[in-house]
Formats: sequence, structure tokens, C-alpha cells
Amino acid sequence: MVEKSPTTIFLLRHGQTVNTLDGSFRYNGHIDVEVTRESLEDMRAIAQQMKSYPITHVYSSDLIRTRAGAAVIAEQLEVPHTPLPSFREIKMGCWEGLTYDEVREQYPEQIQKKFADFINYRIPGGETIPEVENRVFTQLDELLQTHRGEHLVIVAHGGINMLILCRALQVPATNFFRLKQDFCCVNHLDYYDEFIQVNMVNSPCLP
Repeated sequence: MVEKSPTTIFLLRHGQTVNTLDGSFRYNGHIDVEVTRESLEDMRAIAQQMKSYPITHVYSSDLIRTRAGAAVIAEQLEVPHTPLPSFREIKMGCWEGLTYDEVREQYPEQIQKKFADFINYRIPGGETIPEVENRVFTQLDELLQTHRGEHLVIVAHGGINMLILCRALQVPATNFFRLKQDFCCVNHLDYYDEFIQVNMVNSPCLP
């Protein structure tokens, strides 16, 4: 029998960063990069849709690209916003701020090793996937206990969202790249005692 009141999480990716306006993919990791004004307007529109749900709290990482959008949503919904370092993007070490092509040119051996063992290879100065999962899921599980039966918003990062979705879908993190997370996308997850129900992935808006 399905529990009647799950803990609902609307998991969002931050808006477009100003250093990707040229269409490039960058490993921003833990560096602080502003988002575009347009993306904040997108977050405002999503917040208007969220007013039909009983949201109690907004969380984000403590990096400005998630904090900015989360603050807009929290203001619109008139609920608290708490930035948490545990939801930071995967730390990419010496790759941070570089495009894929720049990494391939500057660190060809590292990129081969990373793609050969995505889970366990540590980019110099970076994190392994198990280390990221430990900090993210410790924090997420704590929030699920604290806000049992409530509706939450978490504004995080592409890499973090994909790891959360992999766990929810019970697939190995090696499937990470099979999941797409566009800027400002919305994922809808319901956490029951026995299982996680994934209702929506990478949507530009709420239903």
C-alpha cells in the first residue's frame, strides 16, 4: 500500500551561467559564476507555478549560480531559503573554468583516465563520485527526515541532480550521462518510506 503523504522534492538545475553564453560546456565545479538575468526570470516564472503547491522551504548549494535562483523562488513563495555547501557541484579541480576542448588539449591523459573510470578517478584537486555521493546523500537524507511529508524545492547543479536521479531510479552512477539536465529544468520526485517515485525529469516547467 502506497503511503499517502510522501515527501515531495522539486529538484531544479540553476540557470544559465554567464560563461556559457557562447554555447560552450564548461567544468565550473566549485568556482562562483553568475547566472544570466533571463534565467532569473525563468526561475520567477517557475515560482509562480509552484504557488499551487504547499512549498515549505527552499534549499540550494551555497554557490551563487544556485543561490540566486533559489532566492527568487523563496521570495515569490514567501518561504525560507537555506544555502548548503553539501549541494555544491562536483569539484573538478584543475579542470574548473575550462571548456571540454580546453581540458582535452591541456590534460589529455587525465581526460582519458576520467572517462575510463568515471566513478573512482580523481582529477587533481577534485572529488571522486563516491565522495560527492556521500556529502549529497547525507544532506538529502537529513532533509527528508526533517521535512517528512512536506514539499521542498532544491536548486542544485547538473552533476548533483543526475546523481540524485540515478539513486532514485536505482541505476548505477555510471549511467550519469544518460540523464539530461537543462538550465532551469525541473525534476519532481516523491519520497515514500519504501521507494522513490520519479514523476518528471528535465522539464522546463511544472505540469
